[in-house]
Amino acid sequence: MTDPRPREVEHEITVSAPAAEVYRLIAEVENWPRIFPPTIYVDHIERTAGEELIRIWATANGEAKNWTSRRVLDPEAMRITFRQQVSTPPVATMGGTWIIEPLSATESRIRLLHDYTAVDDDPAGLAWIDEAVDRNSRSELAALKTNVERVTAAAELTFSFEDTVEIAGSA
Repeated sequence: MTDPRPREVEHEITVSAPAAEVYRLIAEVENWPRIFPPTIYVDHIERTAGEELIRIWATANGEAKNWTSRRVLDPEAMRITFRQQVSTPPVATMGGTWIIEPLSATESRIRLLHDYTAVDDDPAGLAWIDEAVDRNSRSELAALKTNVERVTAAAELTFSFEDTVEIAGSA
């Protein structure tokens, strides 16, 4: 007989970027398809000040999957908790937390925690979920590191200006 308690795993990465910038990129789900390779599309179903219901389409172990997750955003603690409302088999339950920890003004540690169970506590289903969570978490954190460091570096190098040129002619 398998253990009915949820499996709990943690992945982490350190990035050269301010914690507030990292939090913002994770909080803004519209950016996920550009930031996180497994993500295909995300849209909001409901939204309030500190909570939202989102629908996600992503690949898991090479298969297209979709689910609905409720997220609670806590910008002061720099934590985002999530819980799937409707999962896709073999996942029975899935949830977790993004934790962003400032290490300095320019460096942050990102921890991604997951807890999950398989439908009918099936060992094969649990192994499939283990592999998908590990592969996607590593991929998402590596992509987040690359993208947040690129965005932060670009902000330091970017400037804007306006110039006007008048041309004799019709619009």
